[in-house]
Amino acid sequence: MRNQRFLWPFLGLAIVAGLVLLYRANPDTFANDDNKLRLIYLICLLASFGGGLAARLRFDTNRTVAQFGIWVAIFSGLILLYSFRGEFSMLGARLSGELMPRDGRVEGPHIMSYPLAEIGHFRVAAKADGTPLDFLIDTGATDIVLTPAAAQRMGYDLSRLQYNKVTESVNGYVRGAPIVIGEFQVGNIVMHDLPATVNEVDMSYSLLGMAFLKRLKSWRVDGERLTLEQ
Repeated sequence: MRNQRFLWPFLGLAIVAGLVLLYRANPDTFANDDNKLRLIYLICLLASFGGGLAARLRFDTNRTVAQFGIWVAIFSGLILLYSFRGEFSMLGARLSGELMPRDGRVEGPHIMSYPLAEIGHFRVAAKADGTPLDFLIDTGATDIVLTPAAAQRMGYDLSRLQYNKVTESVNGYVRGAPIVIGEFQVGNIVMHDLPATVNEVDMSYSLLGMAFLKRLKSWRVDGERLTLEQ
């Protein structure tokens, strides 16, 4: 009982000091009537909690103080983890980039990097007007070239496209249908109104050529990793 006489004044002073510091740090915030009501609600909640704590302390002081300390430690740990949410998010993105290489690894704001795939090219997962598609980076290609299957996934009717663009490839001359991708997303890199071509004949992969790379601030290959920066 003697310990409680010192405990309650200490807890009361701690709560009052905390409220005073909170008010001094945010005077403009508490000028709002809604925020004042929230503060009153918080004080009532603390008073209710304090009453319950007092009842438990009366019967079993040591155990109650120990349990209270455990909960304080738990909440402090959760707050600490929340304060590092940005770092954990970056760590999760890097881990995802290693487990799923085509999704890439976030290196910074509007910066993505990709490892060399087993097929000997850089494989990139993208979204074209919201449709998930896979591409190969091809510096030898001028355009962004979609396979017929990719265009169908985006909702295009292949029979209604105008294949009036002729380009030369390693297999000879091929025809393509010009389109415009309203929004093109590669990781945290987003472009709008991006010209592309739907190939008339089937292809193994869609290609990201220089029409995409030239819109970037920079791109480079270091060893077996490609870095794209917008």
